[in-house]
Amino acid sequence: MKTLITTTLTAAALTLGMGPALAADDGKPNRPAGQVISDATVNTKVKAALADDELTKARNINVDTRNGVVTLNGKVDSRAEAEQAVTVARSVEGVSSVNNKLTTK
Repeated sequence: MKTLITTTLTAAALTLGMGPALAADDGKPNRPAGQVISDATVNTKVKAALADDELTKARNINVDTRNGVVTLNGKVDSRAEAEQAVTVARSVEGVSSVNNKLTTK
C-alpha cells in the first residue's frame, strides 16, 4: 500500500510539472533541442569550410559554437591565416558572429 501511495504521489508531481524540480541537474545549460542541433550543424559546417580552404586547412583550429556564435581557438602560422579563418567562419550560414582567439606561432 505504501508503494502505491508513493508511486501515485510521484506520478502526480510529474504530471503537475514538478518533474524539473525532481530531476537531477546534469550541469548542462538548458537550451532547446533545436538550438543544440543547430549549433552542432554550424560547428560541422565551419570545420568543413576551414578544412576546404587552401590557406587555413583547419590544421590547428578548434571550433566551438554556442547560440550561433563561433569561437576559433588554436595556433596558426600567420596573421593572414587567422584572418582567413574568421572570414571563412563568417561565411557559413547560421553563424551570427565570430570570436577570434587564434594566436600565431
